[in-house]
Amino acid sequence: MKKKYFIIFTLLFCIILYINIFKVSSLPNDESIKYKIILGRYLFYDTRLSYNQTKSCSSCHDPKFAFSDGYRQSSGADGYTLLRNAPSLLNVKYLTSFTWGDSTIKKLSQQLLFPMFNQHPNELGWTNNEAEIIARFENLPIYITLFGKAFPKDRKPFLIKNFITAIANFEEQLVSFNSPYDLHLKGNKKILNEQAIEGMKLFYSTQLGCSNCHHLQEPIKKANYYNTGLYNLNTDGSYPSKDQGLFEFTKNPKDKGKFRIPSLRNIMLTAPYMHDGSVETIEQIISIYQRGGRLISNGDNVGDGKLNINKSNLIKGFDLTTKEKENLIVFLSTLTDTSFLRNDNLLNPFNEN
Repeated sequence: MKKKYFIIFTLLFCIILYINIFKVSSLPNDESIKYKIILGRYLFYDTRLSYNQTKSCSSCHDPKFAFSDGYRQSSGADGYTLLRNAPSLLNVKYLTSFTWGDSTIKKLSQQLLFPMFNQHPNELGWTNNEAEIIARFENLPIYITLFGKAFPKDRKPFLIKNFITAIANFEEQLVSFNSPYDLHLKGNKKILNEQAIEGMKLFYSTQLGCSNCHHLQEPIKKANYYNTGLYNLNTDGSYPSKDQGLFEFTKNPKDKGKFRIPSLRNIMLTAPYMHDGSVETIEQIISIYQRGGRLISNGDNVGDGKLNINKSNLIKGFDLTTKEKENLIVFLSTLTDTSFLRNDNLLNPFNEN
């Protein structure tokens, strides 16, 4: 009887698998690459990927939030708060550096080692649990098929490097260039209203200089790490000791408070903002830059970021009327593209019938 149910279970999973393969005609022609992407999609959404089966990649990178998670700082498999805010994964394939504060991570496959093996707190908790986690997948019919098809040259394909390769291949499919702004660039000159046009002029103006740091048209040729005057502890340019950005890796005092500049695409879906999620709204962000740095008057992080000695000289402050601020926000709203939410190849396969 058990054998009968196993056969039925296997057939059902095979049917689901081939339905998925049928749907991915837009994927690369190389069959093993197709299977890597499909496998990566399953792994990305599978909580069996965490040591205690409570978290998946999508726990911190949820499609509803443009593949971020809506929290100030994410939480790991143990439930403890992680150090930083989860950035969106959309257009991640175009990045040249992959973490908030370490400019040496140049490949997506390198970055994936962090959520898998980080400790204190655990994210996915692979350290010392590798064999147990992998064993969960080795006996599941759909994964037996997918790993075999994705890595046909490997006699034993259930390898850590193959998990990483598959997830990275899937994440590279998370592309978003179908916003009203993109359609405007492609020739639809009626899609942006007058407010958005005026906001776009401000965005690209020398008055605000937003485009000096935020490049809207990928690929991004250079990763920019800047101190934007978010903190200024002890008036010596320091950020909170638990996370001082690039300084943690270079030990160069001039790198205190330098973090990678994030994409503004889908910014209306990815609040709260900054590396630590300490800014709740777009309005607050604009006000900070308008002032030339954030003033914190009470609490543990008292200081005037405007006076931070390490602050980028691009953060000078500017004058902006209420109407201009509204126009700028309207323009930033045109960077929203939710077309990926209609692409089944990018969404949770375990939600399918």
